Amino acid sequence: RPTLKIQDGCDARCAFCIIPEVRGASRSLVPEKVIEQVRQLVRDGYKEIVLSGINLGTYGKDLERRITFLGMLERILAETSIARLRISSIEPMDVSPELIRLVASEPRMARHFHVPLQSGCDRILRQMNRRYWAAHYAERIHTIREQIPNCGIGADVMVGFPGETTEDHQASLRFVDSLPFTYLHVFPYSSRPGTAAAARNGHLNGRIIHERGQEMRALIATKRQAFLESQVGRTLSALTLDEVQDGARVALSSNYVKLVLPGCDVPANTFVEGRVGRIHEGLVYAYSESR
Repeated sequence: RPTLKIQDGCDARCAFCIIPEVRGASRSLVPEKVIEQVRQLVRDGYKEIVLSGINLGTYGKDLERRITFLGMLERILAETSIARLRISSIEPMDVSPELIRLVASEPRMARHFHVPLQSGCDRILRQMNRRYWAAHYAERIHTIREQIPNCGIGADVMVGFPGETTEDHQASLRFVDSLPFTYLHVFPYSSRPGTAAAARNGHLNGRIIHERGQEMRALIATKRQAFLESQVGRTLSALTLDEVQDGARVALSSNYVKLVLPGCDVPANTFVEGRVGRIHEGLVYAYSESR
């Protein structure tokens, strides 16, 4: 599952992030190069490609002609034979109705969205200089779930941002609990010299940040378990990985679930249909048929 970076840099100025200073302004790999590299990866035998960037939704805005990330996805699907295309991460304001419809209707697109949140509290989002309100974010996540019912939906969440109160943290917990996330990446705030947040007052004690991280992880663990249990009895399209668990081949499903496949003797980089049989200690066991 090679990662193809088609965009670098960022024009946003999130208060906690040093990337714009380190990586510079947003810039895009020209479409012809993207198509060429995807075709080469297909010739090399790869069946899934993960498109990545620092801020994928800004893809094409620095190029002379009118190019968008959605348009680039459509070109890849039209001009290459890649079997599965996955979006690594995309900001909430770039999760357009058109993008959701494409993922919902195109079988070669992975049923998976990773949409950074950072906080579910509007006051903290403003302090972070994020460009959306919690309600706007929720609207996009609910639209994904409505149109792609079994989609894998993940987010990045930061705890302990300078000035975050107990009430702010509780608001973020309630917000996360209200949405159909299937996993989270939870990060403690870490000061980056040169950022706006680093110069602010109100930096929190490390113990408090740690405790808030534990609370957020406990919440998502419950939601994750419920999602995994909902997969029992389903047949998921998955790509086998160069990974084994207790001697069994492991595969990654379109909706971002790792399947343990007892008795599966197919090599890595093979598509299988895995029927989920049981969940045990956080592992998803399935029975496969290669295709």
